[in-house]
Amino acid sequence: MSALSLDINVAVQEAMDASIRETFSMMIGEEMEHLNTRHAPISAPLMDCAKETIEEATVVVSLSGGLQGSISVCLDLGAALLWTQRLIDHDTDHLDQTVVDAIGELGNMVVGGAKGRLEDFMLTLGLPCVLLAGPSRLAFPSNCVPTEVTYKVAGHEIRVYVSLIASNL
Repeated sequence: MSALSLDINVAVQEAMDASIRETFSMMIGEEMEHLNTRHAPISAPLMDCAKETIEEATVVVSLSGGLQGSISVCLDLGAALLWTQRLIDHDTDHLDQTVVDAIGELGNMVVGGAKGRLEDFMLTLGLPCVLLAGPSRLAFPSNCVPTEVTYKVAGHEIRVYVSLIASNL
């Protein structure tokens, strides 16, 4: 396995950008504003979960095939609740099972849309995994520096982490 070439990295970023914008526009009628993109290792000290209030959720979807790794979409509580309310008209003020399921579906839609745009890589999606934690809890393999893309939607930040490497298939 090897790091992504600049051309592949650009193709992946463009596919993810188009997919997340299309998903939010089509499914809940919200346009996304791109805030920034950075390529840097993510590191944060591990914290005690029992002391923290859950204010963020992350859906992680693995990919295999010509590229291997994962794509993670991190939402603050407001973005998660907005997504769920607009998608299925579920009103709540906390992360309940319905919100978790809706966030999982967001991962399927966004990563599935990117997969369709990257068909030359013959990618296979894994099942979405929803974590009741934000980006400070994510860790990535040392051989893959994730790309972080930050968006704003309806006043809420959404961060997408692309952690993929080229496969030797």
